[in-house]
Amino acid sequence: MPRTGYGQFCPVAKAAEVFAQKWTPLIARELCFGPKRFSELQTAMPLISRALLAKRLVELQAAGVVDAVEDGGLKRYAFTEAGEALRPIIEHMSAWGQQWGQGRIAEDELDPGMLVWGLLRQIDPADIPREGFAVRFDFRGLPRAHAALRYWWLVLKPNGSDVCRVDPGRAVDLTIGADLRAFVEVWMGHEGLPAAVERKAVTFQGPPQAVANAVRIMRLCDRPHAKTFTFRSRAA
Repeated sequence: MPRTGYGQFCPVAKAAEVFAQKWTPLIARELCFGPKRFSELQTAMPLISRALLAKRLVELQAAGVVDAVEDGGLKRYAFTEAGEALRPIIEHMSAWGQQWGQGRIAEDELDPGMLVWGLLRQIDPADIPREGFAVRFDFRGLPRAHAALRYWWLVLKPNGSDVCRVDPGRAVDLTIGADLRAFVEVWMGHEGLPAAVERKAVTFQGPPQAVANAVRIMRLCDRPHAKTFTFRSRAA
């Protein structure tokens, strides 16, 4: 039988046998935000095949890291206690990537959907105005694979928010027009917002208070900085 591990009792080797498989850290990243259905995991990682995702989930269950739980007739995958202990590793990987991986975003890695869903997951419901807040995004400079995904809506409510691909029928408080790469760089903290606005890579259409609300809610900063991301569910 071929050896599947490293053949060492070293705890680093034992951890790597579970965690250092391709796609496993990204599966763990998604589960940091709460239980997920198979389809939700695949949507978050569109390049993984169904067969490989299923294989990784079986491996993680066998390792005692993930449980498959029934929720309203649907199967969801969730961390066990051992899985929860991986959360600090994900946080440290994010911090390392922020410090040492800046400037390495390839053109085909620019995904508007991942950006808008990422924005939503990092927004604290406590920062959303009581009456709610809606933003329409009009992205430019999309990679060919995402050329049809120009428009997005972020509908924020203190008791539950959502991302929409079609007009949700609610009047928007603000429209943000942006080069996709520029907005990714600003949100990630690689570039300050004023610099992107000055070169018209990011524009705002709406009253000054709405602009101020968006900057505060999305935590867009004036200068480049090592932004810290939260890997916990912020669902209201």
